[in-house]
Amino acid sequence: MKAKRRFAKRVALLIVAAGSLYLVMPSVVATFSSWPEIKRLEEGSLVLMAGAMFLSLACFWVLTALCLRTTAYGLVAASQLASGAIGRIVPGGAATATAVQYRLLKDAGIEQSAAGTGMTVATLLNFTVLFAMPVFALPSILFGPPVDSLLLSGAIAAGISFVGAAVLGGVFLMWDAPLAALGRFIDRVAARFGRHDPKALPRADRLIGSRNMMRTHLADRWWKVVLASGGKWGFEYLALVLAVRGVGHDDTSSILLLAFVTASLLSRIPFTPGGLGFVEAGLTGTLVLAGLSAGDAATATLAYRLVSYWLPIPFGGLAYLIHRFTMHRKGVELDPIVDRESGEAIVDDTLAAKARP
Repeated sequence: MKAKRRFAKRVALLIVAAGSLYLVMPSVVATFSSWPEIKRLEEGSLVLMAGAMFLSLACFWVLTALCLRTTAYGLVAASQLASGAIGRIVPGGAATATAVQYRLLKDAGIEQSAAGTGMTVATLLNFTVLFAMPVFALPSILFGPPVDSLLLSGAIAAGISFVGAAVLGGVFLMWDAPLAALGRFIDRVAARFGRHDPKALPRADRLIGSRNMMRTHLADRWWKVVLASGGKWGFEYLALVLAVRGVGHDDTSSILLLAFVTASLLSRIPFTPGGLGFVEAGLTGTLVLAGLSAGDAATATLAYRLVSYWLPIPFGGLAYLIHRFTMHRKGVELDPIVDRESGEAIVDDTLAAKARP
């Protein structure tokens, strides 16, 4: 029965992806029709863009490693590149990539709860910073020329998402009751679908314990988290700025930042791999709203997607092979966490649930 459900789910995803690709394929074709115009880019633009994307990925690897409590940066990089490549070529996008990276980290020997908690926290921090980026465009919105309604709507949506994420994160960070309620709800859903282990520690205790461990671990590393999460999106935005400059536009006002945030959110649409088609259409359109001509916007979009979407795919395949043959079941030692009050090492979720940093 479970096998049938999994098969039906995969078929449904393929149907949705195929239908979505059919709808957005004209925008993909239109973007790639600008391929001959790539030669118009200023010399060295693509190399600089690729360098900016590498630095963006490196920052995300550091952020993920901090949240996983490990210094095994090679493992984190290989798992992220491999899972990211898969997320770019199969339906499900970011959700599929997250599931694949979770399995790769487990296969390498990272404990299950540490992998799940670390990846969840890294993802939440990552998106919170993205949602906060439109704040830097406020001067242009308030005191500059009128902003197109579409870009303004995207900025408002991102701002609302940032406030919601910050409030929700603060509630779960500071109080046990909401997190315990969430754990009980998840247990009930899991029991409803026959996936609850009655012998396991209640999920409420596990969530509170994992929260306490993460809060203790990151308390003295908050500045590294800020730099890594900010650098991830900052360097990726720099790649788009270089693409726009490469087609001869020096205007990199805050309006361009809104176009970048809109495109980044579109890339998270799960209907097509990596938001394929949605990003091409959305970014080209928003760059036009930001002041580029249609032709320059298509060329800049193609250059940006070459380094942000297509270039990581072959490196992801190589990373998977490296992981498969050198990191499988290697075993990873996690950084110890010490309770500040007792000085006692927190070694598992049960102890963490009792500890109050």
